[in-house]
Amino acid sequence: MNQPRPSSRRDFLKFAGIGSLVFGAGSARALGAAGREVSGNSAKRQAKNVIFMVSDGMCFSVLTAAQTYLTRTEKRSSHWMKMYGELPVVRSLCETDSASGIVTDSAAAASCWGIGERIDNGVINITQDGRKPITLVQKMNAARKRCGLVTTTTATHATPAGFATTVARRSDQKAIAAQYLERGVDVVLGGGTQYFSEELVAAYRQAGYGLALNRGQLLADTGKAPLLGLFSKSHMPFEIDRLNSAELKASTPTLSEMTKVALQRLSTAPQGFFLMVEGGRVDHAGHGNDGAAAIHEQIAFDEAIATVLAFVDKNPDTLLIVTTDHGTGGFNVNGLGNEDFFTTEPAYSESSPAFDRLTGFTSSLELLSLRTKGLAPEDFLTAAESATGLKFKADDRTKVTSTKTLAAALMKYTSIGWTSNNHTGEMVEFCSYGPGSQLFTPHLRNDQVHAKILQATGVA
Repeated sequence: MNQPRPSSRRDFLKFAGIGSLVFGAGSARALGAAGREVSGNSAKRQAKNVIFMVSDGMCFSVLTAAQTYLTRTEKRSSHWMKMYGELPVVRSLCETDSASGIVTDSAAAASCWGIGERIDNGVINITQDGRKPITLVQKMNAARKRCGLVTTTTATHATPAGFATTVARRSDQKAIAAQYLERGVDVVLGGGTQYFSEELVAAYRQAGYGLALNRGQLLADTGKAPLLGLFSKSHMPFEIDRLNSAELKASTPTLSEMTKVALQRLSTAPQGFFLMVEGGRVDHAGHGNDGAAAIHEQIAFDEAIATVLAFVDKNPDTLLIVTTDHGTGGFNVNGLGNEDFFTTEPAYSESSPAFDRLTGFTSSLELLSLRTKGLAPEDFLTAAESATGLKFKADDRTKVTSTKTLAAALMKYTSIGWTSNNHTGEMVEFCSYGPGSQLFTPHLRNDQVHAKILQATGVA
């Protein structure tokens, strides 16, 4: 039975009315109460499939900035915001603490989803008292559901590992690579060839896995066997760098393309599947205080949302979750320009022109750093202006001598500011759609999600 949808915008807003009482009229269209009412029939059936999407390190302002960027450059909404406006999603705020503190890392955050318990930062699925609970992927496999992990980081990075593996240190990525095979993860796509030895790749092949090492091989492969796809030595390139390189465009698949292939591989499973899709480099852009890279990473993640929504539309027995594990960097779009509200000039009039300068950026700060290593300060400045399309003012020209000082100077030119290079501890966006979505309340803890997925799918 298909999940009912409102027959008109008037009906949709009627359903949304309850949400406005809780969160304010401006948020009426797609908040928790409205989603649970519209999704009432979801409680009468189980989810056959689960797609769990993670924009790693996404501060809420990154989501906002991606929406603003698309609105101003392409005259359209993001797919995430379109989903909020048009579908009866259940929208929640989720706490992100780990067992070791109020600011989590990705290993502890993913472990909350993986085992349903808060553990120390840096550890994957081992509790403070030394227990090693069965992971979500293991439980799904026991229920004869196929499982896939897709990411733009190394395939063995903390977030995908948190759903499937058990290691004392998240840095032990070679052990994680081996555990994926041992625990029967059907589809593994991402970067990180350095963590898969020739012997291990041979073991994957012997176990029946197909192997893809570039975009062409991935898109040409139509097999039904398990699949290992590794597309870079370390993390996959930032999206802004892929977009500005013909070579990277040809060799590197997008997150949306990897997601589509994973869905093709998993969707034939008679008992359904579990798929985790991570836009992992939003976090890395946050650590580097790289606003342009963060926005492009978020937009690439958003394209993967479109791919997933197309699948869900044809497969309404699928529970979709879209969220993040924590914020990174304290990203925000700041007001620039006159702050005197008693003058004739509008306040913050420089904010929009500054934000629009991001369209001139053609490189991540990471790639710029690699390209300018060892250059004299004046040569770095020339390279920085070429990569950003900016012309720095006289008082900044002597300060911009490295990517670190460049990042610090960019706020006055782009309106993007940061609080640190570290993770942040705010509650984060969590939304669900489809059968089982009514289980997710408007306020969640990250360690409650695991049990709700099991309940939604009927997996013990």
